[in-house]
Amino acid sequence: MEDNNKSWLSFITTKTFFKNLSLSLGLGVLIVLSVLIVLRFYTRHDNLIELPNFSGLDIKVVDSVLVEKSLRYIVIDSVFNSELAPLSIIDQDPVAGSFVKEDRRIYLTLVAKRKKQVQVPRLVDLSLRRAVSKLKSLELSVGNLSFVPDMAKNAVLKQLVDGKEIESGILVPVGTNVDLVVGNGLSDVMVNLPNLKGLTKEDAEILLQMNSINVGLVLYDSSVKDSSIAVVYRQRPSADENAMINLGRNVDIYLKPPNNTIDE
Repeated sequence: MEDNNKSWLSFITTKTFFKNLSLSLGLGVLIVLSVLIVLRFYTRHDNLIELPNFSGLDIKVVDSVLVEKSLRYIVIDSVFNSELAPLSIIDQDPVAGSFVKEDRRIYLTLVAKRKKQVQVPRLVDLSLRRAVSKLKSLELSVGNLSFVPDMAKNAVLKQLVDGKEIESGILVPVGTNVDLVVGNGLSDVMVNLPNLKGLTKEDAEILLQMNSINVGLVLYDSSVKDSSIAVVYRQRPSADENAMINLGRNVDIYLKPPNNTIDE
């Protein structure tokens, strides 16, 4: 028995014992750490975060909130809106109330600081119809039409913004009015006067422009709440059968709510 004890004491003092002990302890620590990491992973996996509603908040505020919640974000678009604060949020994906994991990317759309800019196209020498179509396709508006005697009948002679003649290629905000000077031939020209009743302001303007006629006064009845859906109920001059009007003359339009029965 005494010999056995001596053998055991001799063994635990050898390098082999300490080597095996170190390996065992190291393996044990590694197993414990692995278990802790796995448990932490599954804890984070199930730790979902409810997204707040960011609509109307400044991007700096949203940045602070997302950093605090260990979330990331990407601004994917910006849209100009004069009624909303610049750099405020107007859309988010995922939507408010969604549950997401940490480190999730949130996609945001902001209010732009200014309107989108577009290049003014070259309109000179184009027909009026083509010029109007080109402006509309670029989200630019047709301003005032001026007709002058010229052999190039119904062709654009000049293009202007804010009363100044402009070259093609300059940048302007979308919605900018581009005025056109158009040739009307070498004689007084008369065109058919279209009937505008029942049309919205936008449709009436397009129809008049296509017929080389300017929009004059635009008058809304006091009952109009939403101008975008108001319709023409009267025009001056009136569009009697076979009515004619001088090229470039103004036509005044009067608008009312679509379901309002106002006497002409």
